[in-house]
Amino acid sequence: MSLMATSADGSAVADRVYRDLLRTIIQGELKPGEWLKERELSERFNVSRVPVRQALQRLEGEGFVLMSRHRGATLTPITRGDVEEIFDARLCIEPYAARRAAQRVGGGLDSADRLREIFDAVHPAAGGVSESSLAFHLEIVRLSGNRILERSLRPMLGRMDWIFHVAQTTMASEHAEDHRQILASIVAGRGEVAAAQSYAHLDQARGQILDALAVELAWD
Repeated sequence: MSLMATSADGSAVADRVYRDLLRTIIQGELKPGEWLKERELSERFNVSRVPVRQALQRLEGEGFVLMSRHRGATLTPITRGDVEEIFDARLCIEPYAARRAAQRVGGGLDSADRLREIFDAVHPAAGGVSESSLAFHLEIVRLSGNRILERSLRPMLGRMDWIFHVAQTTMASEHAEDHRQILASIVAGRGEVAAAQSYAHLDQARGQILDALAVELAWD
């Protein structure tokens, strides 16, 4: 086997371990502050320690893991400050993206068809949420046509999904109505309205998430 093939195989294993470990974290099987032992993780995922170490380094870069020389890896605690910072960043990105998305759709530069499809998948007619609503938010940023904004938002989505799971709330009905209104404004090309709706949606969600986490994590 060539060196290139060996490298590709190793990268594929590390990617699989990363995805499996991320899913384990988001689903709450590992708790904030928990020690992540390489040996136990390698046995759990039936791989050597090398891809586990690579996955942990990648998760560290995304803010899920804290690495220290003496203790190794621990799952990052969720703090009030972390949640505030994530929502502050989203409030800088997403209302602007919603405005640009509406302008581009209204001007015929892009289509909202994919956004409609995601809305229908996230908020089925029967009610409830069938998958993470964060895909809806990411598609709005993609529709803005600004790739830098899209690359800025993507790393936050896993953290937000995790935070929603820890808070044990999806706010399904509120999200469905907010998303319906934002979608309608984007389709109609109403940029300023879409931006205002996006801001209000995120600001309200921040308060609800913080309240839920204060109870779940016993914040002072």
